[in-house]
Amino acid sequence: MKRSLFAVLLLVCVSLIPSLASAAPIKAYVSEFAVTPTDNAGLKKTLQTLLASRIASESIVPVASAQEADVVVQGNYTQLGKVFSLDVVAKQSERTLVTVFEQGESQDELIPALSRIASKVKAGVAQNFQAAPAKAPVAAPVPAPPVVQTPYGAAAQQSAEPGVIGVTTWVSQRLANAQEGLAIANEGPQGREYFVAEAHALRLYRQEKTLKLLAEVELTKRGKVIAIDTLGPDQGGNPRVFVTIIDGEAPSSQIYSYQDGKLKLVAEKLPYMFRAIALDGGPVKMYAQEMSLTDDYYGDLYEIVEKDGKIEKVKAIKLPRWANLYNYNSVPGPEGKSYPVITSPDGYLIVYSDTGEELWRSSERFGGSETYFQREDDKSIRSTFDKMRWRFLDQRVYTTKEGEVVVPQNAGFFVIGNSRSYSKYSVFGFAWTGSSLEERWRTKQSQNYLADFVFKPATRELLLLEVVQKEGVFSKGGSAVRVMKLD
Repeated sequence: MKRSLFAVLLLVCVSLIPSLASAAPIKAYVSEFAVTPTDNAGLKKTLQTLLASRIASESIVPVASAQEADVVVQGNYTQLGKVFSLDVVAKQSERTLVTVFEQGESQDELIPALSRIASKVKAGVAQNFQAAPAKAPVAAPVPAPPVVQTPYGAAAQQSAEPGVIGVTTWVSQRLANAQEGLAIANEGPQGREYFVAEAHALRLYRQEKTLKLLAEVELTKRGKVIAIDTLGPDQGGNPRVFVTIIDGEAPSSQIYSYQDGKLKLVAEKLPYMFRAIALDGGPVKMYAQEMSLTDDYYGDLYEIVEKDGKIEKVKAIKLPRWANLYNYNSVPGPEGKSYPVITSPDGYLIVYSDTGEELWRSSERFGGSETYFQREDDKSIRSTFDKMRWRFLDQRVYTTKEGEVVVPQNAGFFVIGNSRSYSKYSVFGFAWTGSSLEERWRTKQSQNYLADFVFKPATRELLLLEVVQKEGVFSKGGSAVRVMKLD
């Protein structure tokens, strides 16, 4: 009797395995739409982005490539006069899971039709998707021999594989909301102090066992903070922070000073975007760039000095192609020359000569940010049905005197058009050999999104602002500050 009961229970458990496996989210890749006639080619990516965002759910997760997808979704858009037709098919390998179509008589009906398409695709995929059978256990791999770290500064002579380095020495408590900016305020005898910013608030913390809140200020709801930068305390020993704010169509930035236990407003309505940069790993200086009616980043990059809230431009820097104050730095080469290094709009690391000639480009993408500002754009209306153009900020690029380039790499979840949601990151260290950037180290991949970071070459530390929970319908999100020592 017991053996019969055991056999029945075993049979039930085995029968449940496929359903348990299928409970994992289905990874779906939405390819660019085929569009007819071709003069509507701008709709290819627009429809791809809109459909990907609409099929995203607890059971279906959009991914960035067909190679990592369980299901591939393909679509066609055909317009004849004012009438259009949307035809979409979802496939698992060569097996068709669902085929749907919608049509309408004007462009006003396009997005509602696409939403109905998305609902049908989600239902069809969920109903017909077949989870892959469980794989047989694989023998544990033989541990690889330990990686010998390449001595820094000997990039051209060493051939060892880059290693995973970094030891977390401190992590803060959970901070409410998804924070966007991090900067060092002070490093005094009482402990390191940080400015931390979200879209409409600025706070000052001291690192103790936890982050101790020293001061905070609510910022205008009209504008949006996109970056914060510091040069350390001013001549009076007061921590000072440059807060870049986009208010509507233009910068309206502010400067605050921590005095008498409060954040005091020093200057406001400044028509500049700010960034603290140490060119060639030298002294950290403050730089500014302007915005025009049509260009998000206009003109040269200017080194500035600030006194009593007034900004003075002291030196102009001509930028190479694709460069702006947020994605730019320069790295010294073995022969002593300075080479501009940036991340391109597509996320590739590029090194230029001093005359602006491209010398090297990475094969992988780096950076990646969810912080953005918007500007009205007639071209955007025609191609995306959104009157606002989205401009995503670039992550910081750090360099050292020894020719090191340090950049982060956010990845995971999905990045399609304006729909961005990163879920993991690493930080990479490269050495410039005079002909190429060679990877020397990377940190262990973290299962969070990196919003901002500070690299301290003198102490070999990374100060990392992580978003540990994204903002959503039922949550305002959460963040944490991590300190990592690079051994």
